Amino acid sequence: MDQDGLERDLCRAPDSCGQTMDAGFADAPQRGGRIAGIDMARSLAIFLMVIENYKNAMSAHGDGPGWLVWFFSRIEGRAAPAFVTIMGAGLALLAHKTLESDTSAPRRDSTSRIVKRGMFLIALGVLNYQVWPGDILHFYGFYMALCALLLFRPSWTLLAAAAAVMVVAYIINQTFDYEAGWENGHIWYNGYLTLRGFVRNTFMNGYHPVFPWTAYALVGMWLAQRPIFNREGRHRYLFIFLPVTLLFEFAMSFPGFLRFFYNPDTGVAFVDGMLRLLVTRPRLLTMLARELVAVSAILVCLELADQFRNSRIIEMLATTGRMSLTHYLAHTCLVLGPMFLLDVLEQSRMTSFLISCGFFAAAITFSVLYSKRYKLGPLEALMRRVAG
Repeated sequence: MDQDGLERDLCRAPDSCGQTMDAGFADAPQRGGRIAGIDMARSLAIFLMVIENYKNAMSAHGDGPGWLVWFFSRIEGRAAPAFVTIMGAGLALLAHKTLESDTSAPRRDSTSRIVKRGMFLIALGVLNYQVWPGDILHFYGFYMALCALLLFRPSWTLLAAAAAVMVVAYIINQTFDYEAGWENGHIWYNGYLTLRGFVRNTFMNGYHPVFPWTAYALVGMWLAQRPIFNREGRHRYLFIFLPVTLLFEFAMSFPGFLRFFYNPDTGVAFVDGMLRLLVTRPRLLTMLARELVAVSAILVCLELADQFRNSRIIEMLATTGRMSLTHYLAHTCLVLGPMFLLDVLEQSRMTSFLISCGFFAAAITFSVLYSKRYKLGPLEALMRRVAG
């Protein structure tokens, strides 16, 4: 969303437990600065989300050029987790802004502001759902509110909380009927606007349920507390995450890899059960692969923004990323809504891809021109005014 509050001081400051936070923020921009790599990553995540959403909304699942079919398969299910992980990183940076204070009031204000922004996004998402059932904003608001509870905690608690979220997700999926609400197929959710249906959809079995998706945001918060804002520290993480991510992606591309976990035969019942647990909903193995892609993408974007800091292209992408909320809502309300009303929603793979590229080109153009006069995007400014 908007990166207001992501400015940082260069100091290390004590956390709420009297300990020092990780030194990962030490090389982040000073107050008033921006992190171009984070903004760039956010804009690319929006672009890939638009491509995937348009493909699904336009039922663009038929034949197409081989390269496009391959590209669609490579990005499927990866953009939204990256978007949520980037949000978590942004929240951690926001928390760092107030760490230097010796009083608790600024911290309470930061937590309150994030919770209020989360509520704003929940309301906006419920409205957007009437146009696009794959909306992520109402989930996003809950991720923010839950993450706000851990804004000023040591980094190890973030990973512990992510693990706890996964445990809760396993319990939910083993206890409740995951198909409840989807009786009409996985398009529109029955009873979404009822209290019971909304809670079930949001926390249990919607497109991006709070359990387990909040784990992505928590890992993003943890990542932002690593030394990734200086070149030497970032390179260490790149040399670890990038090869592991590529290895996972390579392995996941083989159907037999996942089939092994579904039907293991090690001869040890306990081991077989643990292996099956990795692919039992919420599918920890798949989530781990998606998270590795998200972390690697953030690191690569930070590196590119550092290496080519005077690049006009990176500047344009970063500017677009700062208006991600505006562009997310625009891609549904200004494109999918009118196409649905005109009964021209069903399109081919290539057409949906070209529409996605056209929208993103328009988003970049709008962002660059709009930013010449205004600091915040239209919806970002509205959120600031309403929620602080």
